[in-house]
Amino acid sequence: MNKFLYQLILILIVASCKNHSDSLTKALSEAGDNRNEMEKVLEFYKKKPSDSLKYRAAVFLIENMPNRKSYKSLAGFENAFESMSKYPISDTRKEVFRKIFDSVSQKVTLKNAELIADMQFLTSNYLIKNIELSFESWNKLPKNKRGSFEEFCEYVLPYKSGSEPIEKNTREKLIKKYSWVYKKLENNISLKKIVDSVTAEFSHSSITNMENYYPQPLSISQVEDTRVGTCDDGVNYIVNVFRSLGIICAKEMIPHWGNHYSLGHSWIYVKYGSEEYSTDVQGGVDLKNQYIGESIPKVFRERYSRQDQYTFSPFSQDVTTQYAPTVNLNIPNVFKAQDSKPFLYVFDVDNTWKAVSSGRYNNQHYTFDAVGINVLYMIGIPNNNVITPVNYPFYLDKKKEIHSFRPFQSIVNSQLLRKYGISSPKSTRNIDWINNLNGCVFQGANNINFSDAVTLHTISNFKSTQINKVKIINKRKFKYVRFYSNDKESYLAKLSFYNSQGEYLKGTVIEKNNSVVKWTKGAFDDNPLSFSGGKEVSLGLKFNKSTEIHSIEFQVRNDNNHINIGNQYELFYWNKKWISLGRRTAKDTVLHYSIPQNSLLWLRNHTEGKEEHVFTIDKYKHQQWLGFDNF
Repeated sequence: MNKFLYQLILILIVASCKNHSDSLTKALSEAGDNRNEMEKVLEFYKKKPSDSLKYRAAVFLIENMPNRKSYKSLAGFENAFESMSKYPISDTRKEVFRKIFDSVSQKVTLKNAELIADMQFLTSNYLIKNIELSFESWNKLPKNKRGSFEEFCEYVLPYKSGSEPIEKNTREKLIKKYSWVYKKLENNISLKKIVDSVTAEFSHSSITNMENYYPQPLSISQVEDTRVGTCDDGVNYIVNVFRSLGIICAKEMIPHWGNHYSLGHSWIYVKYGSEEYSTDVQGGVDLKNQYIGESIPKVFRERYSRQDQYTFSPFSQDVTTQYAPTVNLNIPNVFKAQDSKPFLYVFDVDNTWKAVSSGRYNNQHYTFDAVGINVLYMIGIPNNNVITPVNYPFYLDKKKEIHSFRPFQSIVNSQLLRKYGISSPKSTRNIDWINNLNGCVFQGANNINFSDAVTLHTISNFKSTQINKVKIINKRKFKYVRFYSNDKESYLAKLSFYNSQGEYLKGTVIEKNNSVVKWTKGAFDDNPLSFSGGKEVSLGLKFNKSTEIHSIEFQVRNDNNHINIGNQYELFYWNKKWISLGRRTAKDTVLHYSIPQNSLLWLRNHTEGKEEHVFTIDKYKHQQWLGFDNF
């Protein structure tokens, strides 16, 4: 029996070594002319028995290096990055970045982004130095705080976080710059406070449409120079910071929100001993708390090794259950689609559907594991950029119940007020802006300091993003009129005063405590998305002579996703594809449509804007937004 066990163990060891050798050999074969550099790394550690752990780390890096590629930095932007590195950290930094990089991008001939396989250009000296510094930092930490060797390999050892350009001595520079973190750890400062200190010091600002200014990921030094970029740019930087210190750190991401028209999100995950913290690159917020009740289909944690079982995102681990209640889905093949690998989709305004996960097909059913709730899904099979649905779209609600949207033949009337949900747990700002206007006042005065102020109207029971008009009862004449926010942080997109003939009253704009720097006199222009406001803000007019105010029009800061008079809209419902219910030019702030009962709807604005999302109609003829808050 003992002899049999011995032989079995020997066979398993040999088989294991052979598989290990095969995977390493396969990886080395992809290095091409650079294979010698990879083999130098292995030989360097192989001949030192005391470096057996480092040898395993070297094997891990090289075995998993195939399919890893890095961008080459774009030529012509050197002066732009240098200029940004000298600009002080301030609220205007993003605007300065846009101006500088927009100017350069118009002068520089932009070539197609060039990706190079890491296996084919990384040197042995670079990899050996990376391994040495990784172990040095890891060994500085108390053993009970380091994490396992597997975690070290996945989340400390890697020489980069994404596909950013690789630069020499990055790890060494970051260790030197952030060595103060070790002192904080020794003093038992919490991980959250340390991470928040790093992100606060770094002060990164995310920018939309980054590809218009610099069409590829930034290197670590470029992020450091600009402090501006995509979420991924900032996340890559912070991940590299903590890894350089030997602390487990990774990028986590949602491929696509269940309640956003086109975007997903990425953030930082850090682990030190038993402490874990997930936060945005700006820090300060524990996302596992903030995302409670959110519309999250999937969350992935990026790692260095390939995870074949996670075929949708092969270099990631599915961690959805750490952020949201989940359900294992088993959906029948109602449309008798082909027996192929299914994908789980969420709504996307640009592509109509965006994949967030892959599943399995078995016995006329499609199975998906750990799927987030409070999300509208569709299951489909992609083929040449065409998605073949296998069933009707369905909403997985907060009670983990499925609501399928198969249109009925019966017709119901609907009242449409918006083309996009107004609020969600992660973004309540639209509702906050509305609520904060309640209690604010409009005042008239004849002294510029409003020492003799008379309240003309107090805002109450306010719930609208549309332009509101109030009639003023007081017939006195005033030289000064204003909106005053008291101690609330309040913003107006529009503010106008009218006489008894309905004529717009002109005057000199007066602003006090206006905290908005992006627009000059934002509440007094014709742009519905510009605004003015702040705490204890005064916004108003000075007239040439005392004037009677007959009425006031005002509009809260808003997303402009309500129905705008004069805009052209088109309503669609889904029945194996999106089917139009007709175009309408809005003559009021409400659109009326007759629709198939129980249908999934999508209201498009052909005049302006991109923010649109799907909804249904409840028994009261009102819109119900899927994945959003409904009020």
